Amino acid sequence: MKKIAIQNRPKLIMSASELLIRQKGVAAILIVAMLFVFIVTAALTVDVAYMQLVRTELRASTDAAAKAAAEALARTESRSDAITAAKQYAQRNSVGGQPFLIRNRDVKFGRVELAASGRWEFVEGANPSNAVRVDGNISDTSRTKSLPLFFANALGHNNFSTSSSATAAQLDVEVCLALDRSGSMLFDMSGVDYEYPPNNPRLSSFTAWGSLWRNHLSPPHPTNSRWAVLANAVNLFLDEAGQYEQPPRAALVTWGNDYTMPIAPSTFYPAVETNVNLPNRESDNWNQNATSISQSVAQKNTIPMMGGTNMSAGIDRSVEILTGSNSSGLANKVIILLTDGVWNAGRDPEAAARDARDQGIVIHTVSMLSQDTATLVNIADITGGKFYSARNSTELRAAFYELARTLPVVLTD
Repeated sequence: MKKIAIQNRPKLIMSASELLIRQKGVAAILIVAMLFVFIVTAALTVDVAYMQLVRTELRASTDAAAKAAAEALARTESRSDAITAAKQYAQRNSVGGQPFLIRNRDVKFGRVELAASGRWEFVEGANPSNAVRVDGNISDTSRTKSLPLFFANALGHNNFSTSSSATAAQLDVEVCLALDRSGSMLFDMSGVDYEYPPNNPRLSSFTAWGSLWRNHLSPPHPTNSRWAVLANAVNLFLDEAGQYEQPPRAALVTWGNDYTMPIAPSTFYPAVETNVNLPNRESDNWNQNATSISQSVAQKNTIPMMGGTNMSAGIDRSVEILTGSNSSGLANKVIILLTDGVWNAGRDPEAAARDARDQGIVIHTVSMLSQDTATLVNIADITGGKFYSARNSTELRAAFYELARTLPVVLTD
């Protein structure tokens, strides 16, 4: 049989060392590829997060500028003052690590009107103006230039540009002051329970139960009690609110909890009182309205204050007033709830706040040395309001001053 010689036959079996080297090479390629994908993904994630932060900062800046412009327009009736306020408040805010700048033409004037859809719509150029829209832009052609990204430029992308608009308006406002008149409003401003201002000229002659009860059964000190300090802040609020061409219509509710004076003549103090009702729109006169509230607050300073802290009683009565027959369905409705105490009577005030929210009512809360700030913060958060903490007369006046300045202003988009 003829033998066939086999020459240069390829090797069919790879040695273990050769196989290992090949596998390591493939793995290295995969690792490099995956590492590149990871780096690109991480870079894009950082840039996307940064872009979202810039959008959020821009929105906050345009909101602040629009609210400031609307407040200035309502107070001064000057478009130039409104533009100046918008530019000042815009610049106070930072966008992408730099002051936010706008041009005069970025501030638009017009009116907000209730559309058939039930939404407030801005009509640019409509007169008389009651609203301002601020157009915020970050671009190569605006005053605030487009922003470089961290990694996108290396991947061939341009700088980041974005825009945001905000509209604020002065609308018909109805406000109810819901003031705590519980027994602790007799205390002084030290923040210590049962510390009464000395030398009270209205001190009761009843001494049978000792000094504490003698103070507790007396009217507040005319200048140094918490109620007297509050009365001063309320008068500041009324003065500032009256500066607007269209002041709010205001009501006054005082609250504590049901309490009967333990000595003759055993006067009964109800949990809540409507001291000044909301004026109807046809007969509204701000001077009369403000005078009625100021006098009612002053009158409370001449009689004893009794009872605990039933916050929900004050909220519920205020809601009744702001949804009653004298209320306008189109008005911006606000409750200013002040307390120096801790909720200890009545239903959960946060449940009352949810009921108010369902009626479209905003509650701003003011803590006057209260130890229950968490409840007040929650009430404000539930209704879209703002919480203020006041530890002394100066801070209390500042809170009521700010509340008065912002009441007629509402963001509509």
